[in-house]
Amino acid sequence: MKNKTINVNQLQSKASQVIKEVSEDGQIYEVMRYSEPAAVIIPFKEYEKLRGGCHSCVEEIKQIILRK
Repeated sequence: MKNKTINVNQLQSKASQVIKEVSEDGQIYEVMRYSEPAAVIIPFKEYEKLRGGCHSCVEEIKQIILRK
């Protein structure tokens, strides 16, 4: 699925539709303000992955450290 771009004015008028697409379909939106990227709207599950860090990466690093 390709990310969609939306400007702030469109987002204000279509907020419910955008949130539905993000939460139900996994759509990602890049929000533009004055033709510049200002924010990204992502599904909550994706946010949790980012917020929690990469657990598999951390485990790989631990294994590398333990080998030495």
